[in-house]
Amino acid sequence: MKSQAVFFAVFLVIAGCTGSEVKKEDSVADKVKMTAGYLATAQQQESKGELVEALENYKLALTVDPENQIAQGKRSEIEKKLSDLAEENYKAGLDLQRMGRYSQARQKFLTAVRYKPDYPEAVEMLKADRLDSQRVRLYFLYVIKPAEQLSHVAERYYRDYQKHYLIGAYNEVDDATKITAGQTIKVPVIEGLTCFVTPDEAAALSKQRSGPLPPEVMVVKGYATHTTRPGDTLAKLSEQYYGVKDKGDLIAKYNNLKETAGFKTGRKLLVPQLPGAPFLGSVSTETPTPEVPKGPPAEIKEPAPEMKPEPAKPAPAPVAVPAAPVNQVGGYRQQGIEFHKHQNYPAAIAEFKKVLNVEPKDPVSLQYISQAHFELGVKSFEQKSYLQAVENFKSSLAYNRSCDKCSDYIRKSEDSFKEEHYNKGLTSFQNEKLTDAIREWELVNALDPAYKDVSRNLQKARTLQERLDTITRSKPQ
Repeated sequence: MKSQAVFFAVFLVIAGCTGSEVKKEDSVADKVKMTAGYLATAQQQESKGELVEALENYKLALTVDPENQIAQGKRSEIEKKLSDLAEENYKAGLDLQRMGRYSQARQKFLTAVRYKPDYPEAVEMLKADRLDSQRVRLYFLYVIKPAEQLSHVAERYYRDYQKHYLIGAYNEVDDATKITAGQTIKVPVIEGLTCFVTPDEAAALSKQRSGPLPPEVMVVKGYATHTTRPGDTLAKLSEQYYGVKDKGDLIAKYNNLKETAGFKTGRKLLVPQLPGAPFLGSVSTETPTPEVPKGPPAEIKEPAPEMKPEPAKPAPAPVAVPAAPVNQVGGYRQQGIEFHKHQNYPAAIAEFKKVLNVEPKDPVSLQYISQAHFELGVKSFEQKSYLQAVENFKSSLAYNRSCDKCSDYIRKSEDSFKEEHYNKGLTSFQNEKLTDAIREWELVNALDPAYKDVSRNLQKARTLQERLDTITRSKPQ
């Protein structure tokens, strides 16, 4: 009832702007004092590296004094920095996702959204990371073969190895490198994404529902290999193999083609054979070998999720070196222990990574690097930098799967993040600061749209803001 009353009261205030009487503006002295207060707070936050918070106070200063040159300049400067940081984290998230490190990728996307709440690509990736039952129509079981990765499975069924993160999300996999031969996974049939299956797999899917299979399921009995010649087009290939010209789209999907016209001479295309339809090619029933790039990117740039000032950082650990003398590895390890002893955890982590590049199963380094990430996570949690805390606890858990406290802290950090920004949104809404309320609720909504009534509140605030903007534009200048 209280939120409804506030909503109605704010609406009345806005509607009153159209009346003949307009509330008298604050005195010039009050405006100057208020602007100075916002600027002082913003500058203090900026000096601490709290750019998101500083930007909001510069914006507040401009609501009081729209012509303030300091606030205008700082707003543009910080928006550019935050946009760059958002892009940097988004790209790092894509690299991590390509490597199958889904949990770490998700944290990068969340950080990108914190820096730039309206970053559509990052928001879309967060949504894709949470496949709900409405998007997944059916699923079938698949047993991982030796040396097989999720990218191979995605290439086999979706004909696009880059869709491996969808399989990872549906199976709640944090790190695709942990998938082992003999492990059974679920391959989801996703709304809007064609899934090519064998007749036996189609029969297994049919047992899950009555009636026909969804249109996303495409049954393939076998395929013919076609080497392209000058003048080949999808329509010509369709007529050559199916006797009709309208199945070019099927060939395009099966080969994940982006072009629709000619092809480079000598390119090998796979032409699928459909059950119950004429096929004029020489058929192979072997599963096509997935064309998946070998290995992940050599190195990932790891942008810090927060801009907090820190002691001078050590040089980044080198990318995996082929070999190093035993005493050199021992030196890295001992240096890491010394840094850890003096609570210089970032430096300790860098040294232990050098050891693990050479000896991936070194028990001492694994124990210390896990503990170092855990200590950084606790520190970030206490400082209410919850996303950074989550990232460190996830890293700690990756090095030590028996860290029960890590899972608890991850849950508490995410819950605290949502609670903090949800309540900030309520406070801003009650104080008629719609822009602030929308910003806070967008952060929560991007992380968990089902959290409390954030989606409904966000829609209310956006609707009210649109009404306010409409009224403001209609006022005579």
